[in-house]
This record gives sequence, C-alpha cells and structure tokens, in this order.
Amino acid sequence: MATDMARTQASKTPQDAWVRWQREHADVLEGATRSQQVLLEAAARFVAVIAAQPILLRAAAFFLLHADMGLTAAQVGAAVGRTDRAMRTVRALTAHEMLDSIWAELGRHRQPRLRPEHAGPIAKYLVDHPRCTQPEVVAFIASELKIDIEQQTLRRFLETYGLYVFRPDHDRGRAGEDDASRPS
Repeated sequence: MATDMARTQASKTPQDAWVRWQREHADVLEGATRSQQVLLEAAARFVAVIAAQPILLRAAAFFLLHADMGLTAAQVGAAVGRTDRAMRTVRALTAHEMLDSIWAELGRHRQPRLRPEHAGPIAKYLVDHPRCTQPEVVAFIASELKIDIEQQTLRRFLETYGLYVFRPDHDRGRAGEDDASRPS
C-alpha cells in the first residue's frame, strides 16, 4: 500500500506540473506544432521529476535544442525554467563543450591516466635506463602500463612526483634544444 501511495504521488507531481505549465505558458504552446507540444510536455514533466537539478536541466535543454524539432530557445527556456538567452548559449554548445561545462560545474577534471601508483614503475625504468629519451619513456609507459600519453604529460608527471632526481644530468631549464631527446 505504501508503494502504491508513492507511485500515486510521483505520478501526480509531473501531471500537476504539466497542468500548471500549460496555464503559465499558453502563449508558448500556441505557436508550437503537435510534436513540439509533446516534447514540451515531456520536458515539463521531466523537470518536475528531477527537482530542478541544474546539470540535468542543462542536459534536457541541450537535448531539446538539438533534437531538430524546431523548438525555439524561448520554448525550451520556458519548459526548463531558464531564460531564452541561457538557452541560446546552450544551443551554441557542441556535445564536447556541453560535457566540459558539466565537468566544470561539478568542479572536477577528467581523471588523470597516470596515477601516483605509476610513479614506482616509471622511476624504476628511469633508474634502469639512465640515458633513455622522452619518446622511449612514453613508449615504455604505453607498452608496460598500457597508457597512451603525450610527452608534455610525461613532463608534468615527472615534475609532480619528483622523478627528475633520477635525471641529474638533464637540465630542465634549457629552452629551444631538442625536447624529444631527453625527458625534462
């Protein structure tokens, strides 16, 4: 009985939200085709369920704006509760930029492929191969650790974990010399 009550409440909330949205945005619905109205209804119900989580709102807006259904920024903005100006910004984003904006909002970055536990095997390789070049170290990481990285990533990793102590003969400060010849 408790689950029936929860289902009833959950189904009433999106329905109530849609009815309220129809009343408040009658002008938006007037200019929409039937298929656009269906999308707007789905968006209004979805927004009611997700409880205005900003990232999910942005994702829903991105989907609606890129669905090639002819929805305007004003219509989508009304559906997700944001301004048409904000929706024009979302429309201009590529899928990659959209994902980057989500990561930025979360305050996170992509997880680095080289992690602290890789410092040991890399340090051992540097000790065992004192005259190796940067491309050789990158090739070692690719073959042994199964991680593809660029030389700049290797430089940052060596700097971060203090692995330059294994390379005392190498001057990191010399610019303009052959960067590919030695790890910096």
